[in-house]
Amino acid sequence: MNENEDRRIIRSMINEDYAALSGPPGPRAYEQIKHHFHSRATMVRTGVDESGAPFATVMSVDDHHADVDNKFADMAFLEEEIDHQCEIFGNIARVRSVYRSVFGSGPSAREGRGVNFYNFIRENGQWKIMSIVWDNERPGLTLGGPQ
Repeated sequence: MNENEDRRIIRSMINEDYAALSGPPGPRAYEQIKHHFHSRATMVRTGVDESGAPFATVMSVDDHHADVDNKFADMAFLEEEIDHQCEIFGNIARVRSVYRSVFGSGPSAREGRGVNFYNFIRENGQWKIMSIVWDNERPGLTLGGPQ
């Protein structure tokens, strides 16, 4: 494969990941994206707690999906990529994926933005997500530009 094809595949995987997380209240269709993840992939949510102390929650892919299903059992959620920067070197790739998220629907919906850092490896000729680490905008941490 050439680098343009690699970039197309990686972008498609990320778009499918966002689409699987987005939807009406209830469980998500993770079986559609499970094959994109390495068997030892990790998901890391970072942020600050109520006292302003930094935290990192490290999860398996299955634990993350269970967490998402729990959080959005009664709430619609949308997450979509608004900027994508991909770097490939041999059999590794990293993507800085800026996203927009919408929690809930209608007049009570809450919007936000953040950054996912995806790390990929090529294994047996296929790209696999090895990790996703993310953080969200909050007071004192913004991406700039229109919100």
